[in-house]
Amino acid sequence: MFRDRARTAVRWVGQAIPVPICTPSVRREVILVRPDHLGDAILTLPALQLVRQVAPGLTTTLLAGPWTAELFTITRVVDRVVPVVFPGFTRRPSTDFTQPYRVLVHEAARLRRHAPLAMVILRDDHWWGAWLGYLAGIPIRVGADHPTLRPFLTHPVPLRSEHVAARNIELVRALLRLFGYDLPESPPNPDDHPIVWPVDRAAESRVRARLVAQGIHAPFAVVHPGSGAAAKCWPEQRWAAFIDVLSELGFAVLLTGSRSEQQLLEAIAKTARATPVVLAGDLSLGELAELLRAASLVVGPDTGPLHLAVAVGAPTVHLFGPTRPERFGPWGPASRHRVVRSPLECPRCGDIGPTRRCGVGCMMALSVERVVAMVQDCLLKGLSG
Repeated sequence: MFRDRARTAVRWVGQAIPVPICTPSVRREVILVRPDHLGDAILTLPALQLVRQVAPGLTTTLLAGPWTAELFTITRVVDRVVPVVFPGFTRRPSTDFTQPYRVLVHEAARLRRHAPLAMVILRDDHWWGAWLGYLAGIPIRVGADHPTLRPFLTHPVPLRSEHVAARNIELVRALLRLFGYDLPESPPNPDDHPIVWPVDRAAESRVRARLVAQGIHAPFAVVHPGSGAAAKCWPEQRWAAFIDVLSELGFAVLLTGSRSEQQLLEAIAKTARATPVVLAGDLSLGELAELLRAASLVVGPDTGPLHLAVAVGAPTVHLFGPTRPERFGPWGPASRHRVVRSPLECPRCGDIGPTRRCGVGCMMALSVERVVAMVQDCLLKGLSG
Protein backbone atom coordinates (compact mmCIF):
# COMPACT_ATOMS: atom_id res chain seq x y z
CA MET A 1 0.00 0.00 0.00
CA PHE A 2 2.79 2.44 0.92
CA ARG A 3 4.69 1.63 -2.28
CA ASP A 4 1.59 2.24 -4.41
CA ARG A 5 1.00 5.62 -2.78
CA ALA A 6 4.64 6.58 -3.14
CA ARG A 7 4.59 5.58 -6.83
CA THR A 8 1.48 7.69 -7.42
CA ALA A 9 3.13 10.67 -5.71
CA VAL A 10 6.31 10.31 -7.75
CA ARG A 11 4.31 10.14 -10.98
CA TRP A 12 2.37 13.25 -9.99
CA VAL A 13 5.59 15.16 -9.36
CA GLY A 14 7.10 13.81 -12.59
CA GLN A 15 4.25 15.01 -14.80
CA ALA A 16 4.42 18.46 -13.20
CA ILE A 17 8.07 18.97 -14.18
CA PRO A 18 8.33 20.72 -17.58
CA VAL A 19 10.57 18.90 -20.05
CA PRO A 20 11.81 20.53 -23.28
CA ILE A 21 10.77 18.84 -26.52
CA CYS A 22 13.70 17.62 -28.61
CA THR A 23 14.08 18.46 -32.30
CA PRO A 24 13.59 15.20 -34.25
CA SER A 25 16.47 13.89 -36.31
CA VAL A 26 16.16 13.46 -40.07
CA ARG A 27 15.84 9.68 -39.59
CA ARG A 28 12.10 10.01 -38.82
CA GLU A 29 12.56 7.42 -36.10
CA VAL A 30 9.60 5.89 -34.29
CA ILE A 31 10.16 4.20 -30.93
CA LEU A 32 7.83 1.32 -30.06
CA VAL A 33 7.73 0.03 -26.48
CA ARG A 34 6.84 -3.56 -25.55
CA PRO A 35 8.13 -4.60 -22.11
CA ASP A 36 6.32 -7.93 -21.78
CA HIS A 37 7.35 -11.56 -22.15
CA LEU A 38 6.91 -14.05 -24.99
CA GLY A 39 3.12 -14.29 -25.38
CA ASP A 40 2.34 -10.57 -25.33
CA ALA A 41 5.39 -9.89 -27.49
CA ILE A 42 4.14 -12.30 -30.16
CA LEU A 43 0.76 -10.55 -30.10
CA THR A 44 2.61 -7.32 -30.96
CA LEU A 45 3.89 -8.68 -34.29
CA PRO A 46 0.82 -7.82 -36.44
CA ALA A 47 1.02 -4.18 -35.34
CA LEU A 48 4.74 -3.96 -36.07
CA GLN A 49 4.20 -5.60 -39.45
CA LEU A 50 1.53 -3.00 -40.23
CA VAL A 51 3.95 -0.11 -39.61
CA ARG A 52 6.52 -1.70 -41.89
CA GLN A 53 3.98 -2.34 -44.65
CA VAL A 54 2.26 1.04 -44.58
CA ALA A 55 5.19 3.34 -43.81
CA PRO A 56 8.47 1.80 -45.00
CA GLY A 57 10.10 5.24 -44.89
CA LEU A 58 9.95 5.34 -41.09
CA THR A 59 12.88 4.06 -39.05
CA THR A 60 11.45 1.75 -36.38
CA THR A 61 13.21 1.03 -33.10
CA LEU A 62 11.69 -1.37 -30.59
CA LEU A 63 12.45 -1.15 -26.88
CA ALA A 64 11.98 -4.71 -25.63
CA GLY A 65 13.05 -6.72 -22.61
CA PRO A 66 16.17 -8.87 -23.06
CA TRP A 67 13.78 -11.79 -22.57
CA THR A 68 12.15 -11.12 -25.99
CA ALA A 69 14.90 -9.42 -28.00
CA GLU A 70 15.65 -12.68 -29.86
CA LEU A 71 12.01 -12.96 -30.95
CA PHE A 72 12.03 -9.57 -32.66
CA THR A 73 15.42 -10.26 -34.22
CA ILE A 74 14.09 -13.50 -35.74
CA THR A 75 10.91 -11.94 -37.12
CA ARG A 76 12.68 -8.83 -38.49
CA VAL A 77 9.63 -6.61 -38.05
CA VAL A 78 11.61 -3.53 -36.96
CA ASP A 79 14.86 -1.89 -38.03
CA ARG A 80 16.48 -2.05 -34.61
CA VAL A 81 15.87 -3.80 -31.28
CA VAL A 82 17.17 -2.10 -28.12
CA PRO A 83 17.03 -4.29 -24.99
CA VAL A 84 15.80 -2.51 -21.87
CA VAL A 85 15.56 -4.21 -18.47
CA PHE A 86 12.09 -2.86 -17.75
CA PRO A 87 11.38 -2.53 -14.01
CA GLY A 88 8.51 -4.73 -12.93
CA PHE A 89 8.97 -7.23 -15.77
CA THR A 90 12.11 -9.09 -14.69
CA ARG A 91 10.13 -11.69 -12.71
CA ARG A 92 12.53 -11.12 -9.85
CA PRO A 93 11.66 -9.44 -6.53
CA SER A 94 13.04 -5.93 -6.02
CA THR A 95 13.75 -4.23 -2.71
CA ASP A 96 15.16 -1.01 -4.16
CA PHE A 97 12.33 1.51 -4.54
CA THR A 98 14.55 3.96 -6.42
CA GLN A 99 15.78 1.54 -9.09
CA PRO A 100 12.89 2.03 -11.60
CA TYR A 101 13.43 5.79 -11.54
CA ARG A 102 17.21 5.57 -11.93
CA VAL A 103 16.72 3.32 -14.97
CA LEU A 104 14.09 5.75 -16.25
CA VAL A 105 16.46 8.74 -16.16
CA HIS A 106 19.28 6.76 -17.78
CA GLU A 107 17.11 5.44 -20.63
CA ALA A 108 15.50 8.85 -21.19
CA ALA A 109 18.93 10.45 -21.64
CA ARG A 110 19.88 7.73 -24.12
CA LEU A 111 16.66 8.25 -26.09
CA ARG A 112 17.04 12.04 -26.14
CA ARG A 113 20.41 11.68 -27.84
CA HIS A 114 18.68 9.75 -30.63
CA ALA A 115 16.04 12.48 -31.05
CA PRO A 116 13.17 10.26 -32.30
CA LEU A 117 10.07 11.73 -33.90
CA ALA A 118 7.45 9.61 -32.11
CA MET A 119 6.83 6.89 -29.56
CA VAL A 120 4.05 4.30 -29.23
CA ILE A 121 3.46 2.53 -25.91
CA LEU A 122 2.19 -0.96 -26.80
CA ARG A 123 0.80 -1.81 -23.39
CA ASP A 124 -2.34 -0.24 -21.95
CA ASP A 125 -1.05 0.51 -18.45
CA HIS A 126 2.68 1.00 -18.98
CA TRP A 127 3.03 4.39 -17.31
CA TRP A 128 6.81 3.91 -16.97
CA GLY A 129 7.18 3.73 -20.75
CA ALA A 130 4.95 6.77 -21.27
CA TRP A 131 6.96 8.71 -18.69
CA LEU A 132 10.14 7.62 -20.49
CA GLY A 133 8.91 9.25 -23.70
CA TYR A 134 7.95 12.41 -21.80
CA LEU A 135 11.38 12.70 -20.13
CA ALA A 136 13.12 12.06 -23.45
CA GLY A 137 11.23 15.01 -24.96
CA ILE A 138 9.77 12.96 -27.82
CA PRO A 139 7.36 15.26 -29.73
CA ILE A 140 4.64 12.67 -30.50
CA ARG A 141 3.70 10.17 -27.78
CA VAL A 142 0.87 7.72 -28.48
CA GLY A 143 -0.63 5.26 -26.03
CA ALA A 144 -3.86 3.96 -24.57
CA ASP A 145 -6.14 6.50 -22.93
CA HIS A 146 -5.38 5.11 -19.49
CA PRO A 147 -5.35 7.37 -16.40
CA THR A 148 -1.75 6.52 -15.51
CA LEU A 149 -0.51 7.13 -19.08
CA ARG A 150 -2.64 10.11 -20.09
CA PRO A 151 -0.57 12.86 -18.39
CA PHE A 152 2.58 11.77 -20.26
CA LEU A 153 1.04 11.38 -23.74
CA THR A 154 0.41 13.87 -26.52
CA HIS A 155 -2.16 11.57 -28.14
CA PRO A 156 -4.08 9.26 -25.77
CA VAL A 157 -6.11 6.78 -27.83
CA PRO A 158 -9.49 5.41 -26.64
CA LEU A 159 -9.25 1.73 -27.57
CA ARG A 160 -12.35 -0.15 -28.73
CA SER A 161 -11.02 -3.68 -29.14
CA GLU A 162 -10.61 -6.22 -26.35
CA HIS A 163 -7.90 -8.47 -27.75
CA VAL A 164 -4.32 -7.40 -27.06
CA ALA A 165 -3.25 -7.89 -30.69
CA ALA A 166 -6.13 -5.74 -31.93
CA ARG A 167 -5.39 -3.01 -29.37
CA ASN A 168 -1.76 -2.89 -30.55
CA ILE A 169 -3.00 -2.44 -34.13
CA GLU A 170 -5.35 0.36 -33.05
CA LEU A 171 -2.41 2.19 -31.46
CA VAL A 172 -0.16 2.03 -34.52
CA ARG A 173 -3.09 2.97 -36.75
CA ALA A 174 -3.51 6.10 -34.63
CA LEU A 175 0.17 6.96 -35.12
CA LEU A 176 0.06 6.34 -38.87
CA ARG A 177 -3.02 8.54 -39.22
CA LEU A 178 -1.10 11.36 -37.55
CA PHE A 179 1.43 11.00 -40.38
CA GLY A 180 -1.33 11.28 -42.98
CA TYR A 181 -1.92 7.63 -43.89
CA ASP A 182 -5.51 6.63 -44.67
CA LEU A 183 -6.33 3.50 -42.68
CA PRO A 184 -9.61 1.65 -42.06
CA GLU A 185 -11.69 2.20 -38.92
CA SER A 186 -12.93 -1.39 -38.91
CA PRO A 187 -12.00 -3.59 -35.94
CA PRO A 188 -8.69 -5.40 -36.55
CA ASN A 189 -8.95 -9.14 -37.09
CA PRO A 190 -6.44 -12.01 -37.56
CA ASP A 191 -7.46 -12.61 -41.17
CA ASP A 192 -6.39 -9.09 -42.22
CA HIS A 193 -3.52 -8.86 -39.73
CA PRO A 194 -2.07 -12.35 -39.19
CA ILE A 195 0.97 -13.19 -37.13
CA VAL A 196 3.77 -14.14 -39.52
CA TRP A 197 6.72 -16.22 -38.29
CA PRO A 198 9.44 -16.94 -40.89
CA VAL A 199 10.60 -20.50 -41.53
CA ASP A 200 14.14 -21.17 -40.28
CA ARG A 201 15.50 -23.96 -42.48
CA ALA A 202 18.57 -24.57 -40.35
CA ALA A 203 16.47 -24.84 -37.18
CA GLU A 204 13.98 -27.05 -39.04
CA SER A 205 16.80 -29.43 -40.01
CA ARG A 206 18.10 -29.61 -36.44
CA VAL A 207 14.62 -30.33 -35.11
CA ARG A 208 14.03 -33.05 -37.70
CA ALA A 209 17.31 -34.74 -36.72
CA ARG A 210 16.35 -34.47 -33.04
CA LEU A 211 12.99 -36.13 -33.67
CA VAL A 212 14.60 -38.98 -35.61
CA ALA A 213 17.13 -39.51 -32.81
CA GLN A 214 14.29 -39.70 -30.27
CA GLY A 215 12.35 -42.15 -32.45
CA ILE A 216 9.51 -39.65 -32.91
CA HIS A 217 7.50 -39.90 -36.11
CA ALA A 218 4.30 -38.19 -37.24
CA PRO A 219 1.76 -37.74 -35.93
CA PHE A 220 3.06 -36.18 -32.73
CA ALA A 221 1.57 -33.74 -30.25
CA VAL A 222 3.39 -31.13 -28.18
CA VAL A 223 2.15 -30.43 -24.66
CA HIS A 224 3.50 -27.32 -22.96
CA PRO A 225 2.21 -27.51 -19.38
CA GLY A 226 4.12 -24.65 -17.74
CA SER A 227 3.64 -20.89 -17.53
CA GLY A 228 5.36 -17.88 -16.01
CA ALA A 229 2.24 -17.55 -13.84
CA ALA A 230 1.53 -20.63 -11.73
CA ALA A 231 -2.18 -19.75 -11.47
CA LYS A 232 -2.60 -20.57 -15.18
CA CYS A 233 -1.34 -24.13 -14.72
CA TRP A 234 -2.98 -27.52 -14.39
CA PRO A 235 -1.68 -30.00 -11.78
CA GLU A 236 0.74 -32.64 -13.03
CA GLN A 237 -1.76 -35.49 -12.44
CA ARG A 238 -4.19 -33.90 -14.92
CA TRP A 239 -1.48 -33.50 -17.54
CA ALA A 240 -0.40 -37.11 -17.06
CA ALA A 241 -3.96 -38.38 -17.55
CA PHE A 242 -4.36 -36.18 -20.63
CA ILE A 243 -1.10 -37.43 -22.15
CA ASP A 244 -2.27 -41.00 -21.69
CA VAL A 245 -5.39 -40.20 -23.73
CA LEU A 246 -3.30 -38.55 -26.47
CA SER A 247 -1.18 -41.69 -26.61
CA GLU A 248 -4.31 -43.83 -26.93
CA LEU A 249 -5.38 -41.59 -29.85
CA GLY A 250 -2.16 -42.54 -31.62
CA PHE A 251 0.05 -39.56 -30.88
CA ALA A 252 3.64 -39.58 -29.77
CA VAL A 253 3.85 -36.84 -27.11
CA LEU A 254 6.61 -34.31 -26.47
CA LEU A 255 6.67 -32.21 -23.31
CA THR A 256 8.29 -28.79 -23.75
CA GLY A 257 9.32 -26.21 -21.21
CA SER A 258 12.17 -24.10 -19.90
CA ARG A 259 15.13 -25.45 -17.97
CA SER A 260 13.46 -24.28 -14.74
CA GLU A 261 10.42 -26.45 -15.60
CA GLN A 262 12.39 -29.68 -16.00
CA GLN A 263 11.30 -31.03 -12.62
CA LEU A 264 7.64 -30.42 -13.52
CA LEU A 265 7.98 -32.12 -16.90
CA GLU A 266 9.78 -35.12 -15.46
CA ALA A 267 7.13 -35.50 -12.75
CA ILE A 268 4.39 -35.49 -15.41
CA ALA A 269 6.29 -38.03 -17.51
CA LYS A 270 6.82 -40.27 -14.48
CA THR A 271 3.13 -40.12 -13.50
CA ALA A 272 1.84 -40.92 -17.00
CA ARG A 273 1.50 -44.51 -18.22
CA ALA A 274 2.66 -43.34 -21.65
CA THR A 275 6.29 -42.38 -22.25
CA PRO A 276 6.44 -38.76 -23.43
CA VAL A 277 9.74 -37.25 -24.52
CA VAL A 278 10.86 -34.43 -22.19
CA LEU A 279 12.47 -31.36 -23.80
CA ALA A 280 13.24 -28.94 -20.99
CA GLY A 281 15.32 -25.96 -22.04
CA ASP A 282 16.85 -27.97 -24.88
CA LEU A 283 15.58 -25.83 -27.75
CA SER A 284 16.36 -22.34 -28.95
CA LEU A 285 13.38 -20.11 -29.73
CA GLY A 286 13.83 -20.77 -33.44
CA GLU A 287 13.99 -24.52 -32.88
CA LEU A 288 10.90 -24.45 -30.66
CA ALA A 289 9.02 -22.61 -33.43
CA GLU A 290 9.98 -25.26 -35.99
CA LEU A 291 9.08 -28.10 -33.62
CA LEU A 292 5.63 -26.57 -33.09
CA ARG A 293 5.24 -26.02 -36.84
CA ALA A 294 5.80 -29.74 -37.42
CA ALA A 295 3.37 -30.85 -34.69
CA SER A 296 -0.08 -32.24 -35.45
CA LEU A 297 -1.39 -30.61 -32.27
CA VAL A 298 -0.16 -28.26 -29.52
CA VAL A 299 -1.90 -28.07 -26.13
CA GLY A 300 -1.20 -25.93 -23.08
CA PRO A 301 -2.41 -23.09 -20.86
CA ASP A 302 -2.52 -19.41 -21.82
CA THR A 303 1.21 -18.92 -22.30
CA GLY A 304 3.81 -17.71 -24.80
CA PRO A 305 4.63 -21.00 -26.56
CA LEU A 306 0.93 -21.49 -27.35
CA HIS A 307 0.91 -18.10 -29.10
CA LEU A 308 4.07 -19.19 -30.89
CA ALA A 309 2.25 -22.33 -32.04
CA VAL A 310 -0.55 -20.16 -33.46
CA ALA A 311 2.06 -17.98 -35.19
CA VAL A 312 3.58 -20.96 -37.04
CA GLY A 313 0.16 -22.38 -37.99
CA ALA A 314 -0.03 -25.46 -35.74
CA PRO A 315 -3.51 -26.56 -34.58
CA THR A 316 -3.83 -25.58 -30.90
CA VAL A 317 -5.98 -26.09 -27.84
CA HIS A 318 -5.62 -23.45 -25.09
CA LEU A 319 -6.67 -23.90 -21.44
CA PHE A 320 -8.01 -20.69 -19.90
CA GLY A 321 -8.71 -20.21 -16.20
CA PRO A 322 -7.92 -16.87 -14.51
CA THR A 323 -7.23 -15.00 -17.77
CA ARG A 324 -9.71 -14.04 -20.49
CA PRO A 325 -9.61 -15.49 -24.02
CA GLU A 326 -11.34 -12.37 -25.34
CA ARG A 327 -8.15 -10.53 -24.45
CA PHE A 328 -5.42 -13.17 -24.73
CA GLY A 329 -6.90 -15.91 -26.89
CA PRO A 330 -5.35 -17.35 -30.07
CA TRP A 331 -4.92 -14.70 -32.81
CA GLY A 332 -5.49 -16.99 -35.77
CA PRO A 333 -8.13 -18.86 -37.78
CA ALA A 334 -10.91 -20.15 -35.54
CA SER A 335 -10.98 -23.37 -37.58
CA ARG A 336 -7.51 -24.34 -36.33
CA HIS A 337 -7.57 -23.13 -32.73
CA ARG A 338 -9.74 -24.01 -29.75
CA VAL A 339 -10.17 -22.50 -26.31
CA VAL A 340 -11.27 -24.50 -23.26
CA ARG A 341 -12.63 -21.89 -20.90
CA SER A 342 -13.29 -22.46 -17.23
CA PRO A 343 -16.96 -22.26 -16.19
CA LEU A 344 -15.86 -20.98 -12.79
CA GLU A 345 -15.39 -17.27 -12.06
CA CYS A 346 -14.42 -15.60 -8.81
CA PRO A 347 -13.53 -12.10 -7.53
CA ARG A 348 -9.84 -12.85 -8.26
CA CYS A 349 -10.32 -13.43 -11.99
CA GLY A 350 -7.38 -11.88 -13.80
CA ASP A 351 -5.10 -12.19 -10.77
CA ILE A 352 -2.08 -14.24 -11.86
CA GLY A 353 0.33 -12.77 -9.31
CA PRO A 354 3.03 -14.75 -7.51
CA THR A 355 0.82 -15.40 -4.46
CA ARG A 356 -1.51 -17.59 -6.55
CA ARG A 357 -0.24 -21.13 -6.98
CA CYS A 358 -1.01 -23.98 -9.33
CA GLY A 359 -4.40 -25.57 -8.72
CA VAL A 360 -6.65 -22.50 -8.43
CA GLY A 361 -10.35 -23.30 -8.64
CA CYS A 362 -10.94 -22.10 -12.19
CA MET A 363 -8.19 -24.34 -13.57
CA MET A 364 -9.35 -27.30 -11.48
CA ALA A 365 -12.82 -26.81 -13.01
CA LEU A 366 -11.34 -27.81 -16.40
CA SER A 367 -11.71 -31.57 -16.54
CA VAL A 368 -9.52 -33.87 -18.60
CA GLU A 369 -12.65 -35.03 -20.41
CA ARG A 370 -13.52 -31.47 -21.53
CA VAL A 371 -10.03 -30.86 -22.85
CA VAL A 372 -10.01 -34.21 -24.69
CA ALA A 373 -13.40 -33.39 -26.26
CA MET A 374 -12.03 -30.08 -27.51
CA VAL A 375 -8.94 -31.83 -28.92
CA GLN A 376 -11.15 -34.27 -30.79
CA ASP A 377 -13.26 -31.41 -32.15
CA CYS A 378 -10.10 -29.61 -33.28
CA LEU A 379 -8.77 -32.71 -35.00
CA LEU A 380 -12.12 -33.55 -36.61
CA LYS A 381 -13.09 -30.09 -37.88
CA GLY A 382 -10.00 -27.93 -37.77
CA LEU A 383 -7.17 -29.61 -39.62
CA SER A 384 -8.64 -28.78 -43.00
CA GLY A 385 -8.91 -25.10 -42.04
